Amino acid sequence: MKPILMIVAACSLAACASTPVVYEAATELNSSGYMEMPVENGRQAVAYTGTKGMSREQVAQFALLRAAELTTAAGQEWFAVTDKKTQAVQLVKKQEDLKGRSGGIVTGESSGTATGGSGRSPSGGVSDGGTRGGPSTGGFGGGDVPYQVLERWTPPTVHQAIIVIQMGKGTQANLPGLDQTPEFYDAKAVAADIRAKMSK
Repeated sequence: MKPILMIVAACSLAACASTPVVYEAATELNSSGYMEMPVENGRQAVAYTGTKGMSREQVAQFALLRAAELTTAAGQEWFAVTDKKTQAVQLVKKQEDLKGRSGGIVTGESSGTATGGSGRSPSGGVSDGGTRGGPSTGGFGGGDVPYQVLERWTPPTVHQAIIVIQMGKGTQANLPGLDQTPEFYDAKAVAADIRAKMSK
């Protein structure tokens, strides 16, 4: 056990003034909002997926706000961020969970940069002037949407922040399995600071 230093988050949500932002729970993995899940060593993974136009800083602040809310609701005073990641993700329907999307920070595995999506695009069609409609001609004569049109459409890409936190209270902290000192936040102060900037 060693003493910890409380650090109040320095928050900046100035960009919120120009972009309408709603802080809310996500209805599913591939929707905007916050979600959380338990991970090893009694920690929680907290994610915030933004909407189009939200900055990396905004989604990171909203992830901290959700972490502060969870900490207070659990009767704790502070939370330590033991790992964090901000990435661009595509809001597409996929069979995956937060562990899969986190790029390994939830499981402790190494990973590359995650961008969401399958990384594959449909193969292009071949134009055939002798055939009307259908995906092979680029025409809409009652057939499928042309491949050329599908290739030009991409799902919306937004910023997502994922943090792994451990909660606690008092001046002592026991944080097993860490190689470096995490960032500590006073839950009530963080929540009050971020909410005040959201209301401006």
